This record gives sequence, C-alpha cells and structure tokens, in this order.
Amino acid sequence: MRTPSQTVGPFFSFGLCAEPQNELPGGSVHVEGQVFDGEGSPVGDAMLELWSTAHGFGRSSTDREGRFSFLVPEGAERFELMVFARGLLKPAVTRLYLDGATAEDETMVAVRSDDRYRFDIRLQGDAATCFFDF
Repeated sequence: MRTPSQTVGPFFSFGLCAEPQNELPGGSVHVEGQVFDGEGSPVGDAMLELWSTAHGFGRSSTDREGRFSFLVPEGAERFELMVFARGLLKPAVTRLYLDGATAEDETMVAVRSDDRYRFDIRLQGDAATCFFDF
C-alpha cells in the first residue's frame, strides 16, 4: 500500500545551505523571474531546482516578491526545472529554454532582456506555465 503524498512546505529553509546555490558551474548569464500563484500573487516561499546533465545543478528560493535568480553558463539552451511550493502535493516540473531554443510551449521560454533572461512561472490560471505530468 502506498503512502499518500504530503505537501512539500513550508520548511524549505531547513534543507537549504547558508551559501547561495543558484550559480551553476561556469555560470555567467543571469536568469531571473518571479513565481506567481493562480490569482497572480507572488509566491514568497517557493524553492526552484534547475539542472542540466551538461551544466550541473542549482537551487534558488524566492523572496517575498516571489523573485528568484540563477547564473547559468553562456551557450546553454535548455534546463529542467522543479518548483516546490506550499500547497503542491508534488513538485511542478517544467523546462526552461533560453530565447532562441525550440520549446514545446512558449511558456517555457525565457526571454532575453539586455544582459539577462526573464522567466516568470505561473502555477495556475489561463497563462499557467506548461508543466509535465508525472
């Protein structure tokens, strides 16, 4: 018999290191954005994990305004991304494509603005980010 899922929050800080973990090896390109709930409000206590077999792993928590950031290597095109937040029984899994890469859905594309990329995550609603069903 399987044990039912439990929500993943709100105790992320116990599992996070004091040092920043949002810089992937060789990171020089900024990727930043915000996490929003279904009503459009920022999610101020989410955690994101970003990884690529070619470029490594990073983790970023959100601030009170739902903001997060990563430093990724120049030339990287695609990353896997997991969002952990209160109320989610399982992490939400998506991909992050840097502008110019071919994506399955436009909500997975980070858009370049000056010297950085912008990638907002919407957990629900008409403009929700495309998540994979596992």
